[in-house]
Amino acid sequence: MIWILLVLLTVVGGLSAVGIAVKSRKQLGSGGGHPRRQQMLPSSGDSLLERTIRDLRVDDVLTYDGTDFLCEGMIAYDEDGHRWMGGRIVDGGDVMWLVVGIERASASSTRVLVQDTTTPISGYPPEAIVIGEVRYALDKRGAATCQLFGDVGGLGAMKKGRPEGHVERCRWWLYNAPGEDTLIVEQWGSDYRLLVGKRVGDSTVELMPGS
Repeated sequence: MIWILLVLLTVVGGLSAVGIAVKSRKQLGSGGGHPRRQQMLPSSGDSLLERTIRDLRVDDVLTYDGTDFLCEGMIAYDEDGHRWMGGRIVDGGDVMWLVVGIERASASSTRVLVQDTTTPISGYPPEAIVIGEVRYALDKRGAATCQLFGDVGGLGAMKKGRPEGHVERCRWWLYNAPGEDTLIVEQWGSDYRLLVGKRVGDSTVELMPGS
């Protein structure tokens, strides 16, 4: 009789140990989804965070409105510690600028713009600019230190004979209109350029890192 009890105790103990091991394995495996989608924290100075459009680099591919664009050039802006970026994105003959983060605190800080070469800006930009039937009102302005990378289109003359990432100064004026219409005027040296387009949600632009 005692022998039978000892056998039963041994079997029950073994089953309990197996149950504990299975439970522990499940807990270790529940990492919150696919490992590529988990947020990885920096370790030993190396960041494993997945890049977004706010970390755009030259040679990245962006998908917007069903079309893939290659980032051929980028401008990194810095104004007293506030940083934003502008990427020159290209698909064949279509050239646009993706400007992300120009506003310090705004849910609509992503803009898809094209350069307007038909609206003249020859002096200090006015309080309002009218293009077609849209009236853009001045919202913010400032001056930033900028690093230029890759092919920045008409600004390329500033890069001639200079190393990648060289620094320039830029004055800027941000205009908004009812709805999602937006406009940016930049002054580089004595030249002005005007970018006009729309505010968009970050999720409408997808990033495929080039490196």
